[in-house]
Amino acid sequence: MAIDVIVGFNPSTPTPLDSRVTAINANDRLSRKSFNCYEGLLVFQQDTNELYVCIDPTDPSSTTSWELITSENTQESLSRVGNQSITGSLIISGSPSEPSAGNLIVSDTIFTDVISASIAQFTGDGTNSILIITSGSSSPITINSEGLIVFDEYQYTPTPVAGGLLYSGSNFYLGLEC
Repeated sequence: MAIDVIVGFNPSTPTPLDSRVTAINANDRLSRKSFNCYEGLLVFQQDTNELYVCIDPTDPSSTTSWELITSENTQESLSRVGNQSITGSLIISGSPSEPSAGNLIVSDTIFTDVISASIAQFTGDGTNSILIITSGSSSPITINSEGLIVFDEYQYTPTPVAGGLLYSGSNFYLGLEC
């Protein structure tokens, strides 16, 4: 059912138009009724300054029906696109049940800033490779789960570069200045 409004809508109070979008605390958020919730409903929890999204409107009283989107008190964060500054540490973690969780995929010019960092630390899970550098369809350098640097075996000889290191045909090649 829709309500047609012929003139513009001008709220004159500092309260939300939809009372469902704010909750005093977690108990208030979890007391929502399923007929009053929908998937994607955003609720701001005032006591913790956290923003939640409803992911299962069939049982909004369950904590698993809500996903924390952002919080000022935790390391949780909303995904962002564009230029972002991070002061302090950036911690990326995930779980085996989420295949892409915990992966950092970098493109463009982020390495300009990373190279000037005092430390870049990568910790593996003991099973998967710690670092994979990919160029096109090949991965010329990998740091395996044991921390060993593994060079991909080239089937062709790339352009020599001073200081470059190449592994091919069970031989290592070092690029020298001419």
